Amino acid sequence: MMAAMNIERRHLTEQRSKIYIACEDLDFLWDKEQILEVIAMWNMGIPIGHIASNFGREVDEAALLIFDLCRQGKIKPRPGGVFGRGEIA
Repeated sequence: MMAAMNIERRHLTEQRSKIYIACEDLDFLWDKEQILEVIAMWNMGIPIGHIASNFGREVDEAALLIFDLCRQGKIKPRPGGVFGRGEIA
């Protein structure tokens, strides 16, 4: 019985060592106030780079949030896409 448990434990450990977690270094947690502000900024046409920097975030983190909000119907595609109205001074 003990040998079977050791074999199973070793197998599970080996399986875990082969797992790759994409974007593990990014932070995808947002609070509700931030989400409301991102939605407002998106609707104003603010470029994704400016949205990300407003929160001190990586563009990829903001992009995934925008992707998720679009999938949920909370924002709509806009002219200029993620670049919005273009660069803002």
